[in-house]
Amino acid sequence: MWGLFVSIFLALYGLMCYYIWRRGRQSLGKPASRSLRALFGIVFALLVLPFPVAEMTEHLLPRSVASWMAVWGGYSMIMVVYAFLILLLIDVVRLLNRWLGFIPKRVREHPKTPLTLGVAVVILILGAVIYGGWNARNPVVNEYEVTVNKEAGSRKELRIAMVSDIHFGPVIDAGRLEPLLERMEELKPDLVLLAGDITDGRLPPGAGRELATVLGKIEAPLGIFAVPGNHDRDLRDDEGELMQALEAEGIRVLKDRLVPIGDDLYLIGRNDPRLHEGPERVRLEELMKGIDSRKPLILLDHRPVDLEEARAAGIDLQLSGHTHRGQIFPANLITALIYEEDWGLLKKGNYHLIVSCGYGTWGPPLRIGNRPEVVSVTMTFQP
Repeated sequence: MWGLFVSIFLALYGLMCYYIWRRGRQSLGKPASRSLRALFGIVFALLVLPFPVAEMTEHLLPRSVASWMAVWGGYSMIMVVYAFLILLLIDVVRLLNRWLGFIPKRVREHPKTPLTLGVAVVILILGAVIYGGWNARNPVVNEYEVTVNKEAGSRKELRIAMVSDIHFGPVIDAGRLEPLLERMEELKPDLVLLAGDITDGRLPPGAGRELATVLGKIEAPLGIFAVPGNHDRDLRDDEGELMQALEAEGIRVLKDRLVPIGDDLYLIGRNDPRLHEGPERVRLEELMKGIDSRKPLILLDHRPVDLEEARAAGIDLQLSGHTHRGQIFPANLITALIYEEDWGLLKKGNYHLIVSCGYGTWGPPLRIGNRPEVVSVTMTFQP
């Protein structure tokens, strides 16, 4: 399935590149000099080739070089997509103008209009990706308040910090986690939850211990808990390096497991339904057999799915990630259609769902249209 998805995307990428090439050559005009055409060809090649080259050489190059190529390829891929969308929009406007005639003739037929428009497109695209690169490196804290109509012993409130979709790997290295540690130090949460996609896929030897060492610096009196996401291939094997390193740092990975948090509440951690080669996901109803549902129930699930199942089971708060809120506009329009809630707070009766758009990035190291975040939740208990 993944191979089919990649093949379709590369085919679409090729069509977008061809469209940009044709429109770029048309903008140059027929009298364009040979040197100008050569310059366009060089710029075009630097724009479209890094992404496929980075994809094909990812497993052949040293880690440092592969990381650099992944960043360059991600930037160029988004520039291609944005160039295609903007040029397509321009052509739609031109087509509408044929019928409605709203563009003045002196603008439409001015010899410098194509070049001016081309420069404006380049500036707009460069501005978007430069902002997206900066934005991806500057996470914010988004705060939520949730009231649960249950007792939690003598506890009146619980402060939770939740982080999803770190995607530690070639792009998000240990240095990129320093702001995360700073935010955690500022928040001083009672409980820290990692909602999946901690990694960006299979890690090289030693990288799992490096990641666990960084995450182990986080302090939380009630503990740090994690669930696997669809990218967390190193969390399949309980005896693997990453699992062992996380456990050594006191970070417990819950794969369809329920644990009490003190004597006051329960935390239920779900396995990801598409963690390849992993065990089948256990039904929530089975996980909750025999528990005291009068206590507050927190569900940690990488994907914001099976919401009705969670609500019917009496879950008070579900914390999820996975969506990235599309990560790069206009992909957020797609995630909004796929998920009932792709970012923020959803409340249905006593059931609350909070979806994070994530801390790191997948694919292009950019965020446009949303901010990377750490989620802070204050749960108040009012029986």
